[in-house]
Amino acid sequence: MNIVFFGSSEFSIPFLDSFTKDIELVVTSPDKVRGRGKRLLSNPVKDFAQREHLPVITVDKLREQEYLKIKSVSPEIFLVVSYGKIISQEVLSLAKCALNLHPSKLPLYRGAAPIERQIMDGVEDSAVCIIKVIKQLDAGSIIIEEPFKILPFETKEDVEKKIVKIGVPLLRKAIEIVSLDGCEGKEQEGVPTYAKKITKSDELITWSCSGLSIYNKIRALSPVPGAYTYFRQKFLKIFKTELATFNSSYHPGTVFNIAKDCFYVSCGEGSIKVLDLQIEGRKKISAKDFINGFKIHEGEMFGWV
Repeated sequence: MNIVFFGSSEFSIPFLDSFTKDIELVVTSPDKVRGRGKRLLSNPVKDFAQREHLPVITVDKLREQEYLKIKSVSPEIFLVVSYGKIISQEVLSLAKCALNLHPSKLPLYRGAAPIERQIMDGVEDSAVCIIKVIKQLDAGSIIIEEPFKILPFETKEDVEKKIVKIGVPLLRKAIEIVSLDGCEGKEQEGVPTYAKKITKSDELITWSCSGLSIYNKIRALSPVPGAYTYFRQKFLKIFKTELATFNSSYHPGTVFNIAKDCFYVSCGEGSIKVLDLQIEGRKKISAKDFINGFKIHEGEMFGWV
């Protein structure tokens, strides 16, 4: 079966890896300027495709050259996983069916950041949906879906691993279904909601929010990009916390109850226990190493103060 794979992020790679023997072409986003050195670097999907000797093209806005390249491999199926760009109807018409993996209970959390937004909102009941790609964003009919739970302690990384484990065999089943029955599934039902792309402002910890809200934000952004705050006027990311069971009379953002291997920070309501973090210019470390290295003391503040 001739498959063209569309993907651009690290999350795409396990799915690409699972279908390599059937993939005739990989389509991904162009190289971008990244890092402090401002170097032009390729994305993880392009790097993987080149290592595996898979034909790959990068597309920003589709030109005739790329359209003809896709057409030349006589695609039967398009697989779309974390591609991040709209595929034109002209291109979609080249394949018998275009399938997109989307990790939410559609029509809830359509859009760019469904995993992060669900964790931020404390969602527990989710699903992996394989849908038909149409012009409207994540609005295609559902070919097949499988529910799963987002547990209260799971990070984005944990949830992504769970989705991969469910999603790879689910995509195979979806291909079997459309091969036998055609590319029409069950129409989505209900009022859509949208998971907007994560911005830098979304990553900032607002200590006046509740401990639960802050805890959910930190796990939703861990390990990448990481939720951030400031400490002693330096940029600091927090990767792992626990939700504390007691309140504090301190102002939100205040460090208190410093133990040997952890410390607590007061929130607008409740508090959190900090376990792993990374200060500007340093490696990720445990709270124990942070306490010993920076000699923090009760009453110090997180945030730009």
